Amino acid sequence: MKSKYISTQSNKLLSYFNGQNKTCFDYSEAFHAMPNSKESTLRELLSDMTKRGLLMRLKDGVYYVIPYEANAENFMPDWHLIAGNLVNDAKYYIGYYSALQIHNLITQPSLKEQIVVSKQIRPSEIKIKNVPFQFIYHNDKHFFGAKKIWIDSFNKVLCSDLEKTFIDCLFKPDYAGGIVEIARAIYASKEKINFDILFDYAKKFDSQAVIKRLGFLLEILDINSEIIDDLQKIKTASYVVLDTELPKVGKRNSRWSIQQNLETETIKSAIYT
Repeated sequence: MKSKYISTQSNKLLSYFNGQNKTCFDYSEAFHAMPNSKESTLRELLSDMTKRGLLMRLKDGVYYVIPYEANAENFMPDWHLIAGNLVNDAKYYIGYYSALQIHNLITQPSLKEQIVVSKQIRPSEIKIKNVPFQFIYHNDKHFFGAKKIWIDSFNKVLCSDLEKTFIDCLFKPDYAGGIVEIARAIYASKEKINFDILFDYAKKFDSQAVIKRLGFLLEILDINSEIIDDLQKIKTASYVVLDTELPKVGKRNSRWSIQQNLETETIKSAIYT
């Protein structure tokens, strides 16, 4: 490992961000910390600090302060804590399977960080230390329902709330581990879900796929909620596939206009066992 020698300039920069209680910063903030530096000098300093294991470069112009005692080669910050530093000027929240993880509802380890953004970001996926960070674009109509949620004793992150997490996951089940995983999470949360909010979100999101999948799952999971009747009133007759990860085969459920490419028993047995 390279020596973590801290020069006067390095110390000045680190002290500045330490004083602000910031672990992540971009180039413009570094320039603000050292306004008398030339651009080329500052870039050289940041590059040198990265080589010495004082900083970790997340992407072009964005850096994370590595704890002095940490081994820079192995160090990786909590994925959720750096999500907001990767989205440029887009509005964002942590969503889909990553949100299920924050709500303690996953059964398989998360292999990537999923970030919902208000603007298209290219490339739509980047890797940091072999961890993929995926940017999922939502238009204005679908961009709501986020709040700050504690992920440990010291940090909150911007994440979809419980009800919006389910709406998003039902919109794109393939981003959330599939219908079985989503059904399991809904069943596990049935005492926590605010069903009035869930229905309001379903109406606001205005996706027939979400309305039909939600009604179908609530019914087969025997979750007795008044919103089942409300969902019935706003569903249309056209069919949608239940699980987007699976082939478009299977029987047709006319009550929910669902092409059931996954057996009811398969879903139930995964939850009840």
